Amino acid sequence: MIKGRTLGKRAFLLLTAIFLAVIAIFPFYWMAVSSLRTNKEIFSTVINLFPRSVTFQNYGDLMQKTLFPRWMLNSLIVSIATTIIGLFFSTLAGFAFAKYVFRGGTVLFLLIFLMVSIPRFATIIPVFKLMSNLSLTNTYLALILPFAVNPFAVFLMRQYIKSIPEDLLDSARIDGLNELGVVMRIVVPVIKPALGAGGIFILMSENEMTLFPVGLASLKTLYVVEYGMIMAGSLLSTLPLLLGFLLLQRQFVAGLTEGSIKA
Repeated sequence: MIKGRTLGKRAFLLLTAIFLAVIAIFPFYWMAVSSLRTNKEIFSTVINLFPRSVTFQNYGDLMQKTLFPRWMLNSLIVSIATTIIGLFFSTLAGFAFAKYVFRGGTVLFLLIFLMVSIPRFATIIPVFKLMSNLSLTNTYLALILPFAVNPFAVFLMRQYIKSIPEDLLDSARIDGLNELGVVMRIVVPVIKPALGAGGIFILMSENEMTLFPVGLASLKTLYVVEYGMIMAGSLLSTLPLLLGFLLLQRQFVAGLTEGSIKA
């Protein structure tokens, strides 16, 4: 009887997991299928899970009629630079908050963490004015610098670095390493899972600042909406994020679990 209940519970959990997976995957499937349809079929009142006729014209038009390759290059440059710079400064900030005791440190950390609750659109005008005063408008730096450091990444690094024994850091200092050397040669190899998780958070949260959404939005005008091309571009712009998550999913899970437990 108990074995039957156990099997029934496992079957229920499996069916629930499958149902939730279908809900999560279906939007990506619909986006991929819609990118292979004509606009006429997309606007059809008859809903079909599979396209009646497969066409790759949307992808061809996207490459030939738009600056999609340039959007992709710009997005790649901004995303990579933002992630690298963000991880570097988030690690240094997390190390300072985790291992140093200084006046106002707790208050400053809480203020940084509260920045997560500030809507991004509320900072657009001040950021634009600052970049304009620095003569950085229409440059990659204007897209990279203001959004390089992610408050949640600082929190994640701080929680993870707190678990590193002080004796290990003191031994490195005795061997002649300065504080930056301690971070780069001792701390960074230990917190690789947190770096993977933080990199994903930075990449995903800052992706809207790249030119993919701006470029795709230009395909929607007052009279014509190229839904097929929009779906094709959205699919192509989503693939790098999905690939990055699949490659770093172990670090992502480990960084979240270990960083939260060893606080």
